[in-house]
Amino acid sequence: MSNREFYQETFSQVRGTGEIRWEDYEMRRRGKSLKWFVTLAASVALLAALSALAVAANFFGLRDALLPEKGSVNVVDENGIVVPGEKELKDFVSLSGWADTPESRALAEWQAFLEGYDQDGAIISEIGNSPTGFEERYGHYLVYTQEMADKLEEIIAKYDLKLHQWMEVVLPETWPQAVGGFFRENVVPYSGYIYENGTFRFDGDAELGAGELKGYGPIEYQFSRSVKGTFDDVALNIGDLGGFEEWGYRAADGTSVTLGLGERNRSLILADLGDSFVLVNVLAGRQGDDVFSSGPIGRDELEELADSFLYSALTPVREPDRDALLDANARYLEDLENQPVETLPSESEDPLYTRTGIRSDVARDFVLLLAERIEDGRREEIADLLVYPAQVETSGGIDTVSSPEEFLRYYDETVGQSALSLAADMAWEPAPSEVFGDGSGLASAAGGAVWFGLVEDGVIRIFTLQTDQWSIRAGNGTITQDGGGDLYEALSLDEGREFLLHLADLIDRGEREEIAGLLAYPAQVKAPGGEWTANTPEEFLACYGETFGTGGSTLAADLRADPEPVLDGGGGLASALGETVRFGRAEGRLRIFSLESDVWLWSIRYMGEKP
Repeated sequence: MSNREFYQETFSQVRGTGEIRWEDYEMRRRGKSLKWFVTLAASVALLAALSALAVAANFFGLRDALLPEKGSVNVVDENGIVVPGEKELKDFVSLSGWADTPESRALAEWQAFLEGYDQDGAIISEIGNSPTGFEERYGHYLVYTQEMADKLEEIIAKYDLKLHQWMEVVLPETWPQAVGGFFRENVVPYSGYIYENGTFRFDGDAELGAGELKGYGPIEYQFSRSVKGTFDDVALNIGDLGGFEEWGYRAADGTSVTLGLGERNRSLILADLGDSFVLVNVLAGRQGDDVFSSGPIGRDELEELADSFLYSALTPVREPDRDALLDANARYLEDLENQPVETLPSESEDPLYTRTGIRSDVARDFVLLLAERIEDGRREEIADLLVYPAQVETSGGIDTVSSPEEFLRYYDETVGQSALSLAADMAWEPAPSEVFGDGSGLASAAGGAVWFGLVEDGVIRIFTLQTDQWSIRAGNGTITQDGGGDLYEALSLDEGREFLLHLADLIDRGEREEIAGLLAYPAQVKAPGGEWTANTPEEFLACYGETFGTGGSTLAADLRADPEPVLDGGGGLASALGETVRFGRAEGRLRIFSLESDVWLWSIRYMGEKP
């Protein structure tokens, strides 16, 4: 797992605006669950003694939140690549409160146990993605053996703590529903999550620069509130304690907070609210850059950010209304999907929308919710998200299911056996720069593990969900796609296979006219000799020697070796050989829409709108 993936898994809401040295934000934990992010996915430390800058007699410094033992983290090179076998020790702070609280002392004991348990990963490797039997009670913690369960029970009994019972995603505009209005107008919260006791975490940004600060600009942060009385296993890597300047500060709402200004891309805001503890990890410092902020910050900027939150609105803690939260999330997604025309983004603003009809923020939230549903084992909800009929392929064969009820019989053989790894991979990345479709195409995530798009009632549904061991695809062995009305049948597996083998035959025989007739026009042709636009088969023949003439035999051999089409449904097209070939139906017959490879020095790509 890369540092970026680890960060997303343990702290962040799958939302990165740029590259960063993710090891600086690595959480002190091991595991394979999305729920170990403080993303919040995958959040400071200070002077060796309490600073003379303390402004109150009861001032607590960053050292008071420091865990007693340093934690080991991966060493990375200048390019952010993990150096195999090399570790370094860093200071960690608890997100649960000061170090002498029951919550933080319990965390310290648990982390000490994990540091010495299953060090070579042999036990967890043997388990793999199989159910452990510990999911029901310990689903929010890294527990996969009876020994781990016994140790955790011993710790929570010793410190009289509860365990988390459930967790739900909170979408950007549903935070007021979840916990109330605790931020000012300059603050923007992103998606996050909340537990049954009111513990929550999210990423966000804030606009700084009021008054004398003269327009600093946006800054990104990660906000965590941990409710006391429940065990929380998240600790934050703060690097070197001695690299921070700290002081006490009274925020605008009258709350006393501890501020820590770091050297690089980290600073902290800490507040003990009595029944909960707030930690804000600020992704900027005295030597900040423009990745997650508008540049370096000083005391004024950190104090202004501290003033942006209404800590007093977070206490006393009220437990979230789960049903109301789910309803609010549903309304938010519905509102995004039904934006009036005048508010919809242009192609320059959101290329994904113009190609799929789905806004990028909606797609991101859909993927996040899908990941949580998969990890939680919400099989009925997942079944309801699929397009039917669907073809289910497993080691036992290929079957067609026509309803969610029929699919549930195959759940354990498909999603169930790969839930943890599939959920961990379910990170949202921007859509490919080229999506073949007419605005009703599909979007993909997790490296093509999931393809989703709009159906006839304007809601998002899953057309493809797959791993190397199994697949679920819309249709009875066909690609299905929303064409503005009813779902239509685009291409069968058998038909696609025959087409690819026929293309191989044509290449071997040098049937250039017939090959030219299979292309969709107009086509953009790129080769070492230049770049051309071919509007007809006759025009393409002038480019034949620059294309098939230099790589055709290899393509033909590859097609014969692997003629199996992939019916991912992207824009109604199928692909083969790792998307070297993309083809689909146009004007009643199959045509080639693109031919390109990293190996070749040429490419052919359709330039128009798919018929």
